[in-house]
Amino acid sequence: MEEVTIGIVGIGRVGLPLGLYYASRGVKTYGFDIDQTKINNLLEKKMPFKEDGAKEILEETINKTFFPTSDFSNIENVNFIFLTLGTPVDDFLNPDYSQLSAALDSMLPYFSKNQTLVLRSTISPGTTEYLKHYLETKSGFKVGENFFLAFCPERIAQGASLTELDKLPEIVGGIDEKSTEKLLFFFNQVGKEAYPTTAKNAELLKLFTNMHRYINFAIANEFMVLAEEWGGNIHEIVELSNKNYPRGGIKSPGFTAGPCLFKDGFFLTSGIPFPDLITTAWTINESMPGYLVNRLKKMTPLKGKKCLILGMAFKANNDDQRASLSHKLKKILRKEMAEVMTHDVYTHDKNFENLLEQSDIIFIATPHDEYKKEIHYYKKFLKDGTLIVDIWNVFKKESIIFKVHRDLEKVILIASNIPFM
Repeated sequence: MEEVTIGIVGIGRVGLPLGLYYASRGVKTYGFDIDQTKINNLLEKKMPFKEDGAKEILEETINKTFFPTSDFSNIENVNFIFLTLGTPVDDFLNPDYSQLSAALDSMLPYFSKNQTLVLRSTISPGTTEYLKHYLETKSGFKVGENFFLAFCPERIAQGASLTELDKLPEIVGGIDEKSTEKLLFFFNQVGKEAYPTTAKNAELLKLFTNMHRYINFAIANEFMVLAEEWGGNIHEIVELSNKNYPRGGIKSPGFTAGPCLFKDGFFLTSGIPFPDLITTAWTINESMPGYLVNRLKKMTPLKGKKCLILGMAFKANNDDQRASLSHKLKKILRKEMAEVMTHDVYTHDKNFENLLEQSDIIFIATPHDEYKKEIHYYKKFLKDGTLIVDIWNVFKKESIIFKVHRDLEKVILIASNIPFM
């Protein structure tokens, strides 16, 4: 393999696993970040977040093939620069390029001829073209001749990044043919399968993939609402509809959010006259906390009730709380004048039994494995008549909301024929 040196700009939840992956394959990898505390912790072999297998690789590669630093002058020493900062949305749900522009401004003095800049995080369509103009205007380079630019979407599942980076093919969207060739060369050198396309196609591919999942989850959540109104069991319906049936595919309902799924649709809909499908999916998914609270209000007054939210991360067995609907649920409950307690196994003590004893209502908001205990375990700590809201079907009951009676062997279920507001 020809000598290749890479730099990862932004060593967060996307960039750090990416850097560790290539470092573990013997590629000299710099990890650039402005957060010196994060750099110091990495140098001391401390991971800043949960990622399966990452700590072991960090311990093996630190200061050998992986070099975290806040000194951006080291960009001069790399062939390929992976920029892992995305484009968030502003207060008006428009793409915000400020993070990308600030990162580029800090790197511009250190760019050199024949380097390849690779955008890696989710971005709005046209961002690669925008950065081409930005680079040529401010640096004097000519993209496609003496500097190269491509978009390569990250498609891994957070928490399983290192496993999936090893298995999933890469999509290479060069801004021109030469840039595509450069990045294909890199992936060939490190033994990764890669498929070429245009930058615009790669940008849309990433957004379409996320929105396909998001819309399917919205369908599942709408089906859950319909099943509840008709007195059906959505989880049994989903299981049977998919069981040994080639045209099934209905997803299970649940809180659907996170930093990408929440915002990505707005990158696609801001300039078209028919955004209904994507915006409706967003409305459905974002309404789930409010829907569950409205159902509860039909059953019991919430003012003064002690409500426990179990799980604050946006998905199971992960410590990332960005754009989690658990926080929205907390705000809605407080507006109803409930007393809200929260717990997450990655940010609190893993023992939560004392909170169970205080609770009038319990929401299984994030189905971490630690919460998947038998209902009889919970009953040991619960007050008589405690209501449980279980959108994830952790307890395998016939309704999303049910009541526990400690004096009965069998849990008494709340009838689910209350009209939807």
